[in-house]
Amino acid sequence: MPSQNPNVGRGGPWGSGAKPGSDLQDLVQQGQDRLKRIMPSGGLRRIIVLVVLALVGLGAWTAYYTVPSDSVAVVQRFGKYLQEVPPGLHFKLPLGIDAATIVPVKRQLKQEFGFATPGATDPYQISRDGKRETQMVTGDLNAALVEWVVSIPHLRSR
Repeated sequence: MPSQNPNVGRGGPWGSGAKPGSDLQDLVQQGQDRLKRIMPSGGLRRIIVLVVLALVGLGAWTAYYTVPSDSVAVVQRFGKYLQEVPPGLHFKLPLGIDAATIVPVKRQLKQEFGFATPGATDPYQISRDGKRETQMVTGDLNAALVEWVVSIPHLRSR
């Protein structure tokens, strides 16, 4: 008994008979045709269009910058102070017109005396002979074990 469905034999009941992936091929072909219409066929014109596209790409690449969370950026236009921007993603004028200098302002600098924090990587924190230099003589000639930290907050000033 023959099938009553008219779509049988032409791609099944869910399709129109088109091969899988042909829609993608059609889109790619349409994109190539549009690009061929945009791009001129002449040699010099094609080079000019490619140079312009490269400059636009370079401008987009140099127009954004990211400021870390412990820093601020000082933006200068042709070397003159323009503004100070907070952490995050920001945009500026490209190709060297604006320059953003990232300054770490929330970093804490410290120097430990008389002890060393375990895992510290500063070679100047540990004494040269490996002994702890915590013993000091006070003004009344008594011996004292002293440990202290000199901390310099690196804060932004306005």
